[in-house]
Amino acid sequence: MLVTLPLAVSGQRGDGSHISGAAETILVNKHGAKIRSAITLEPSMEVRVALLAPYKWRLAQVVWADEKQNEYGIQLDQPENFWGVYFPPEDWELRIPGVTTHNPRDLQEPNESAVAAGSPPAKKKPQVTSLEIPEGGAIVTLRGIAASQIPFQEQGLLVPVSDHDATLLIEPFVELGAKVLVIVDKKTAPDAVVLAIARSREYDRWRVWLRFSQAIVKTDLR
Repeated sequence: MLVTLPLAVSGQRGDGSHISGAAETILVNKHGAKIRSAITLEPSMEVRVALLAPYKWRLAQVVWADEKQNEYGIQLDQPENFWGVYFPPEDWELRIPGVTTHNPRDLQEPNESAVAAGSPPAKKKPQVTSLEIPEGGAIVTLRGIAASQIPFQEQGLLVPVSDHDATLLIEPFVELGAKVLVIVDKKTAPDAVVLAIARSREYDRWRVWLRFSQAIVKTDLR
């Protein structure tokens, strides 16, 4: 599954030197991942792979290396859903919903004539009035339409920077003012807008700043 998650990797090379640095996933499954690493890894070396939010780690082994692209294949010691993502069944088809805007009239109460005719009143969808995000950030799912008009879905670390703004790194380039859908802890925030975007040289990805209509409430890490 294509998923972008920030990582920290560390290990010991064949010459005995200890290394550690930042990395990110490109593809993940229950057996391991394809990652992009800021440090050079060696085939067959044992590495400690750590997710940053929430923090947890596992041991893995480097099974192949493409040093020119800084990409590596790692295999977990034990197959498991270490990444915390949903793995769809084999017959699953990728259907990423487009970003839509909601007409306020769609949320109005049904009129009296509709009720009198026996039509059941429409149920209101729950509204997210605020977003609770740890001060150090939270892993979220981001869905939207790239500038190339291709739908995308990614996961990344969303870090709050103000009462209504937050930032994260993504692979595709998106246009300023584009609307994206953000899923935070199984709650959907449909009104996030791309406020700014810049290229990150360190991670070779786009850093986007999002503005939410909902207030961001910073919480303590537990």
